[in-house]
Amino acid sequence: MLRRKLLIVFGSLVVLLVALAATAIWVLQGALSDLRRVNTQAVAVADEVNRLNDGLTAVEVDLYQIQLGRQRHLDGLIDDVEAAHNLIDLIGKHYVVHLPQSEGAFKAVRDLYPGFEQRVSSLATAQDENLSRQYAVAALADAMTLRQGVRQIDRNAREHARQEQENLASRFRWLVFGIAIGCLLVINISIVVLLRAAGMVLRPVDKLVEVSRQLTSEHFEKRAELQDADEFHELAEAYNQLAERIQSSEQRRMEMLGQVALTLNHELNNSIAIIELQLQLLGRQTDGGDRFESCLRNIKENLHRMAETVESLKHIRRIVLTDYISGVKMLDLQRSVQAEALDEPPPTGNVGGGNVGDVGEKAPTTGQA
Repeated sequence: MLRRKLLIVFGSLVVLLVALAATAIWVLQGALSDLRRVNTQAVAVADEVNRLNDGLTAVEVDLYQIQLGRQRHLDGLIDDVEAAHNLIDLIGKHYVVHLPQSEGAFKAVRDLYPGFEQRVSSLATAQDENLSRQYAVAALADAMTLRQGVRQIDRNAREHARQEQENLASRFRWLVFGIAIGCLLVINISIVVLLRAAGMVLRPVDKLVEVSRQLTSEHFEKRAELQDADEFHELAEAYNQLAERIQSSEQRRMEMLGQVALTLNHELNNSIAIIELQLQLLGRQTDGGDRFESCLRNIKENLHRMAETVESLKHIRRIVLTDYISGVKMLDLQRSVQAEALDEPPPTGNVGGGNVGDVGEKAPTTGQA
């Protein structure tokens, strides 16, 4: 049925649009999540590397002080070393430092740091000032090596973040381009589907309107022919049945009118024949003048007119009424027998009952009595 077809068409469009919207949201959400993750990782690694650099700087300052013999309290140095160790553990939790380009530098820092811690711890137990300076120099060298490794980790992390941001930006551009193409395709598909759905409605409507115009023009033989088995087909069938009934009714009216015309023709012809015979006898029995002959001619002419009128009733092809007096109509005999005027619109107010009927065939005629 037409309603089911339309529901399928519009339901498919809605499903397609919802699927496109859901896919676009899911893809864009994934791209934005990746971008946020990269930014978060980059900011976290940069912040922790900066703090580690600051911690190593503080350690180097303390070691310089010890090397110059200006400081013997190691509590602050030990705290800075412990804080740097914790920062290295935090940095190791990020995936960035485990990438191939960063893993070597981070592994070198992580492997070097236990020895560095050991040398700093040895400063606390060294009693000899010269030995303490030697430990401080070695620890200072390790601190500088650690700083270089941390700088390498920082550069690698920043470079990786930049590359990932560029990749995500390129991916985001392609996603936007793909979504735009998908939207254009869906719009074009929607237009085609909507045009097809409109055709499913407009084509049968146009046929029904055209056949209705034919019915209004009194072409009762026209029928609406629709192929699809839907609501419009049912409407066309109902229309065809109505047109057939109207045509049958009009044919019955014309047949009845033809039968009435035959009856009148039979009766009036007999009466006219008798009247003419009596007039002939009257003319022979009387020796009338010109006036009498004129009266006889008028009578004969009117009788001939009556015979022609009754004869024309047998040849009526349609029923056309005209105004006789106000509120009363009479048969327009001249127009009713004109077969070539079937397609002409009847004059306003001159059609009996508002309809002019076509007769499929000429009413049957019989011989005059």
